[in-house]
Amino acid sequence: MPEQAHYQRSPLRRRPERRLLAVCAVTLAGTALLLALVLGEVYRQAVRQAEVDAGHLVDIIEERLGSTLRRLHADLEYLAVSLPLEAFAAGGGNRWQPAVERQLALQAARFPEIIGFRVLDGAGLLRYDSQSGRAPIAASERDYFLALRDDPALSLHFSPVLVGRNNERPLLIVSVPVRDAKGDLRGVVMAPLDLGNLQSVFDATRLGERGVLILQRSDNGHLLLRQPPLPEGLNRPLADNPIQQRLDAGEQAGSIRLRGPADGVERQYAYHRVGGYPLYVVAGIAAEDYLANWRMLVAAVGLSALLLILALSLVLIRLLRAEREEAATGARLAESEARYRLLADNSHDVIWTLDIASRRLSYVSPSVSALRGYTPEEAVGQALEQWLTADSASRLRGEIERHLKRIAAGDRSALVVTCELEQLCRDGAGVPTEVVASYLFDAEGVPRLMLGISRDVSERKQAEQALRESNRQLQLRLDEIGRLQVALQEQAVRDGLTGLHNRRYLDGILEREVSRARREGSPLSLVMLDIDHFKRVNDTYGHQAGDEVLRVLAATLQADIRAEDTACRYGGEEFLVLLPNMPLTAAIERAEGWRRAVETLTVEHGGVAVTCTISLGVAAYPEHGTTPDDLTRCADLALYRAKAAGRNRVLAYAG
Repeated sequence: MPEQAHYQRSPLRRRPERRLLAVCAVTLAGTALLLALVLGEVYRQAVRQAEVDAGHLVDIIEERLGSTLRRLHADLEYLAVSLPLEAFAAGGGNRWQPAVERQLALQAARFPEIIGFRVLDGAGLLRYDSQSGRAPIAASERDYFLALRDDPALSLHFSPVLVGRNNERPLLIVSVPVRDAKGDLRGVVMAPLDLGNLQSVFDATRLGERGVLILQRSDNGHLLLRQPPLPEGLNRPLADNPIQQRLDAGEQAGSIRLRGPADGVERQYAYHRVGGYPLYVVAGIAAEDYLANWRMLVAAVGLSALLLILALSLVLIRLLRAEREEAATGARLAESEARYRLLADNSHDVIWTLDIASRRLSYVSPSVSALRGYTPEEAVGQALEQWLTADSASRLRGEIERHLKRIAAGDRSALVVTCELEQLCRDGAGVPTEVVASYLFDAEGVPRLMLGISRDVSERKQAEQALRESNRQLQLRLDEIGRLQVALQEQAVRDGLTGLHNRRYLDGILEREVSRARREGSPLSLVMLDIDHFKRVNDTYGHQAGDEVLRVLAATLQADIRAEDTACRYGGEEFLVLLPNMPLTAAIERAEGWRRAVETLTVEHGGVAVTCTISLGVAAYPEHGTTPDDLTRCADLALYRAKAAGRNRVLAYAG
């Protein structure tokens, strides 16, 4: 019977043990699941942040490089169409050389990113150079000449990266063709683009120890620029490059995570094609760099979870074995405590416990001496106000209250606290720290202690501040580039001598005004005028006097036109005034007023009084023409007839 009773009581004794084991298992599984979810979300946020950071960087570099290339392309196209074809003819170099090289030098002076402008003739010989005195070169076998010569449809060419002979900086030759009316190549206008400026931006950018910045061609995949450098890959394609494959498929920008083809390092890449040019920028942040903080968090959470498991295990052992195994349990607890203290005593991070009721430190590891200058004995018992700055103490007190309420409501996600706190040192200074803490419960399930780990993040804060300052400086430079670009755009449509708009600007606005007049049915007049016997003024008084006459005439016109009118220097001593919403009769009256005003002008120059007259031709829409070319031609014919009729008069076009 006693034996039978024994077997009857055994299952009853095992039921509480099973319930305790089940509760502990559920608690540990829930905590592990929660930590896994938190760590997974932090991991995904780190990946997303790396993608965003890389994307922002390539956008900034693409905008800067794209702006530079657009300005350079515009200048090259302007030179290609403005240089007379006679300047490329054999034997014509000496006659045109001073004027052409002066124009090249003026253009190059406004463009610090290039090493001057150069002009080749149809045989590939250097004909003109913005830097006079340079040794002549023969480029008939250079790729930038052969490509434009052999492909009549090619309007812009980028060379491989070259190394400058004088400064050993990377150069990219950008060139456009000069063709005659038949499409035959008469010459090439080229400019070496100094990639050293972009290299300095690459060098100043911090993407971590294993990050990369790349400038690459999209048409053939050749590497042009890389930080850190890869000399053996320069002007060569990277094999099996997935980014190149995406660009070949038509993508303009995007991101991708892969192992670098050149070094096998896993990175989060962002890429962006540079405008409409065969170039693209790539930025890659190594996974080891952007996941460093996440791995630190994993280590801290893992240590906290390990301590929580140890605490639960010790409590479970006490409950299961009760007094029968009290001695053995005490020995195991002592051994566990010894291991814990060994870990805490040898950790570079500060491990501490905080009594929740009194808000005072109940344990501090020896590494507190290196962090704050206090001994562990001095730190133990310190209240929040002695341990933290006023702001950090207030924030931690609020965090504790909020988490206790969430824990009481059953929110298990409130068991872990992660924040940044500024701790007070013995000398009164503050040190920024990253804190990961968890709540420890007593036998009744009430949180009594906070177990935390503090890590000094001073160096990280300094690095973040340096990065912010670097980004601020970069933005300032970009703003300055934007202002310079606006100024250059304005200079491109203004005549340097008179300040009036030039012919290039006129071509655009005349097209728009004719279209508007056609659309709205409104009148439009065009007045073309020319200084009578202007060559005689130059020959008699000199070109400086002639320039002063042009300036005074331009000022006279500018002072007597409406806000919607446009006065342009058409070429040489010819001027053209566009008069929207003005019929022919009114335009003739305006032209007659200008003629009388100029007739009474006296230009003082060098102690000599210079006088002149002007002849004017008037054409109107739609009476004389319905296209810009027709109106310009009719005004020019009217001007010709005014000169033929004796000059110093106004004539309207008469078909």
